[in-house]
Amino acid sequence: MTRISTTDLFAQFEDATDRQHYEVLDEEAMTVEVARYATGTSEPKNPHTGDEIYYIISGSGMARVGDETYPVEAGDVVYVESGLEHDIFNIDEEITALIVLAGTEEPGAYTMREQTEE
Repeated sequence: MTRISTTDLFAQFEDATDRQHYEVLDEEAMTVEVARYATGTSEPKNPHTGDEIYYIISGSGMARVGDETYPVEAGDVVYVESGLEHDIFNIDEEITALIVLAGTEEPGAYTMREQTEE
């Protein structure tokens, strides 16, 4: 069992002001990260070799998964099936998200596409 204190986690993440993603847990079948997406930016992501779940802790904006687009805000969960392009964009208020990456053996598969105008 691994216990992660959210108080400690967010303190460490806040101290790492130059980082957009902070790895919380890295196990064979799962990686967990906390991510921060700044207001007015977009985060285009390439299709990955595993499924992902984004839990929106705070903030608001838009998410695109494949051909579908959704508004997102605190408390929302976005599921990204393996192999789908996905983006977080039109960020109205800085988004903080907990990301669970599952079913991949190649962390390098999680790369960014070039940003596009939305």
